[in-house]
Amino acid sequence: MTGRIRPDLFVLWPAWIGFPLFGLAVLILGVQASDATMVVIGLLLLALNIAIVLDHAYFTTLGVEGDALVYRSRFGFNEERLPVGGIQRIDAKRYPTTHGGAMSAPNLVARGRADSLRVNTKPYRRDELRQLVLTLRGMNPSIELDDFWSAVIEGRDPGTEAVARSRW
Repeated sequence: MTGRIRPDLFVLWPAWIGFPLFGLAVLILGVQASDATMVVIGLLLLALNIAIVLDHAYFTTLGVEGDALVYRSRFGFNEERLPVGGIQRIDAKRYPTTHGGAMSAPNLVARGRADSLRVNTKPYRRDELRQLVLTLRGMNPSIELDDFWSAVIEGRDPGTEAVARSRW
């Protein structure tokens, strides 16, 4: 068992540096203009930002628990489980984002017989994900890996072409 891994807060720096600046700007403008609505909006933006950072720092986890791959988020209220014995393949599929057709970071997509579990890998350290995938393959040696995760396991740089060749 690898234990649970958490997002790397350094990678999520916009959430705890950039976004609060916007909330503070709204709050300061509201105070200067004596506008209670802007003050409330600024405070709500700061509270939302604090909630997002706390969720990622303490409640968002990915790991093996017992015989299942478990991903928890949203203060532990969202939990996805996939039995390790049922995982057939791990892919690094990219998904379209809302930012002008751009593609997301490679995801860890664990595909089982009936279900799949998808986790965006951007906020995680690659070495920790490597150990997690090695643990999963240790528990279920029949798990297939796409080119991206095969390269990660071997310690090579997977490159962008490896994600595009995912067959699922």
